[in-house]
Amino acid sequence: MRLLQGGVPKCGNFWLYQIIQKIFHVAGKVPISHIERHPIYPIAQTWDLNFPGQERIDVLEITDLQYAYRISSVFKMPIDDIQNYVAQTEHVWTHSPICKKSGEVFKLFDKKVYIIRDPRDRAISAARYYCSEYMLKYFPQEETDPEMFLQKNFEQLMREWVWHVWDHLRLSREFNIHIVFYENFLNDFQKELSGLLEYLELELSSAQRKQLEAELSFSRQKKKNPKHLIRGTAGYWKKSLTEPQIQKTRAIAGPLMRFLNYAEEETSQPYFSASGPAVFEQLKREIIESQQSH
Repeated sequence: MRLLQGGVPKCGNFWLYQIIQKIFHVAGKVPISHIERHPIYPIAQTWDLNFPGQERIDVLEITDLQYAYRISSVFKMPIDDIQNYVAQTEHVWTHSPICKKSGEVFKLFDKKVYIIRDPRDRAISAARYYCSEYMLKYFPQEETDPEMFLQKNFEQLMREWVWHVWDHLRLSREFNIHIVFYENFLNDFQKELSGLLEYLELELSSAQRKQLEAELSFSRQKKKNPKHLIRGTAGYWKKSLTEPQIQKTRAIAGPLMRFLNYAEEETSQPYFSASGPAVFEQLKREIIESQQSH
């Protein structure tokens, strides 16, 4: 099985990677890795990366002009033959938005999993990450305070989330992309896990599922990766965002958030049901109208 996982940066992608890797191992399907057989790998193991084991993750960048594989923010190489690259790996991670080459890539993978997180929490998490010691080392910028970064870049972070997510949702039926939610893994891990296992066509016993949940709890993963994983909660935007930022969220992302059942009530649970093209074209019009009113 060849699996491609995607998501907007800081939407729980690392947690999803750990979950999928653990599922494969428990099911007796240890995935092969392209980067682990690359000459750079033993050298990369000596680098001070953002979290342990980051050097062994197959990360793919997809643009209109190029495919490339990379190790974090340190190493990047172009891919001349995407089919050959995919043949050498079984679990690939990408943050790339939809582009002209996306369809070609999707067809090369048996399974595609896309994770979504509340854009308000994601924006706060992204601001902290982009101002972290690690990111400032490789991408220095004048603004180093997360709150000021969030204030200056809030609208951009929201728009990035909207169109990255909308594009993947509209293609989910055509390319059989399975949608998972960060909040659902937090609030009902077993239910979200069941949906993922059904999609992957893998079976685990009840004991294996419980053990997997215990090993992959956010709190336990945070202890292993304290620099990359900060919070394992949802809804903390309520104590962090200003009223103008909340209003801006409603204008920029409101229609898509309502479509996914992201609300301001504590009890709301996000969900998604694959729909036809007409639904997403209507949703696009609603998003544009709402953003233009801002």
